[in-house]
Amino acid sequence: MYILDPFSGISGDMFLSAMITFVNKEELVNTIKKVVDVDIEIKKVKKCHIIANKVNIIPKDKDYKMNSYKEIVKVIKGANISKNIKNISLDILKILSEAESKVHNVKIDDVHFHEIGNYDTVADIVGASYIINKLKLKDNCFYRPINVGNGFVKTEHGLFPVPAPATSEILKGMKIFFSDINEELTTPTGAAIIKYLNPKLIEDSFIVKEISYGAGDKDLKIPNVLRVFKIEDKVLEEIVLLETNVDDVSPEVLGYLYEVLEGKVKDLHFIPTYMKKNRPSYTIRAIVKKDLVNEVSKIIMRETGTLGIRIYKINRIIANREFKTVKVFDDDVRIKIGKIDDEIISEKPEYEDLKKIAKKYNIPLKDLYKFIIKGN
Repeated sequence: MYILDPFSGISGDMFLSAMITFVNKEELVNTIKKVVDVDIEIKKVKKCHIIANKVNIIPKDKDYKMNSYKEIVKVIKGANISKNIKNISLDILKILSEAESKVHNVKIDDVHFHEIGNYDTVADIVGASYIINKLKLKDNCFYRPINVGNGFVKTEHGLFPVPAPATSEILKGMKIFFSDINEELTTPTGAAIIKYLNPKLIEDSFIVKEISYGAGDKDLKIPNVLRVFKIEDKVLEEIVLLETNVDDVSPEVLGYLYEVLEGKVKDLHFIPTYMKKNRPSYTIRAIVKKDLVNEVSKIIMRETGTLGIRIYKINRIIANREFKTVKVFDDDVRIKIGKIDDEIISEKPEYEDLKKIAKKYNIPLKDLYKFIIKGN
């Protein structure tokens, strides 16, 4: 498992440079060259006395006409690379293009990349896609807050505040911070890559196994590098347990509470119990993230009428989780795989996927579950 630490921002080449430690360099280079005819230089450089990887994309004597979204899509679709890498590349490019489309109020097919277009952007996106596919990073890594820099950046349209409008659009929903460095530290391409990854913000303890640094092009008073931690698969996570007892709430209200809390809690239990005077009741327990304690507590109090919520701060160890997809009667079923230190400890098909197939083909759910486990 990996943690991206963009304390000095993130760009496409910084991501390649940092992650190249963990993949086959020759495979990465060959994948990029199948899409764009470039030379690729991999070397070590010093950034504020820190040794970091540096991947340089060097154009050959060729006029690349890939400044529009449509042109780049055509090049990627026509390349002789794996379907997975191709799809990831197109998804990252779409994130980038949709942001440009929105801030400039043009259709996505009419988006032209000026500052970020051409061979180097394509190389960065394809190289990042190879790495993401190889290491299964999508929905399966962490990040620390992203340094976007400060000041203004010069563009074809004039001076724009940092982060640039497209970068700001892409990073919505992610944790960023401004620094006292008057530079654009996070580029649109870097933002699109980390947005596609959909990493979780890490606020918990972890054990480091390896560290890699990927250098950017700037010389700053801090190291212009993207730092990446390779960590043990098990992570110590701090969570909050909310608990209350209710003895005058109907089953319908509890059922509705389950629905309104969906997506806001990690787990939810209704436990039959007895209160004072031997009254039958329920203990409601909800496991939530720290930043959702107030919101979830208010929902429980409003829906049930309880006058108090007990709050317990606790830690839990979580295993690494990833998914693979298998075909069952031409339908996709996701298999959740639990790992600790690369050892598989569980493989279970997703219930919702099984339910759809069971209903569609009128097969008992338990028989379908056995069929998939045996076939897998």
